[in-house]
Amino acid sequence: MYETELMAVATGAAGMLVAAIATSGAEKMRLKVAHFFRRATPDQQRAAAQAVDDTAAQLTSPAPDTQALVTTAWSQLIAQYLAEHRDAMSEVDDLTTPMPSASKVWNQRNTGTGTFIGGDVHGGVIFNYGGASDGGR
Repeated sequence: MYETELMAVATGAAGMLVAAIATSGAEKMRLKVAHFFRRATPDQQRAAAQAVDDTAAQLTSPAPDTQALVTTAWSQLIAQYLAEHRDAMSEVDDLTTPMPSASKVWNQRNTGTGTFIGGDVHGGVIFNYGGASDGGR
């Protein structure tokens, strides 16, 4: 792959990664970055993990060019890694795909008096997720 193509891929991936860190947070993206850089040396892996934390911290800065600076740093880091590990090119899309939001599981128990038919509640149902209960209803 030509150097310009490699930099184009790395720059695009870096921009998406920085945006994902900004929106999803460092915790969610740290695992994706660790998986992507798994072929790297231990020092490179530590640098990538530290870069996730540094990026998250820098993105809280009010400076107008912060996002461009961290994107440039990630571009260089990703380009260097891809130059050394060409087989990781197929994984760039996985690195930049936003993390799906965590699914929530709700459990319902039907106990007490009322109309229960086959485990289903028939009639009015009030769902109150995390708020104060409304005893008047």
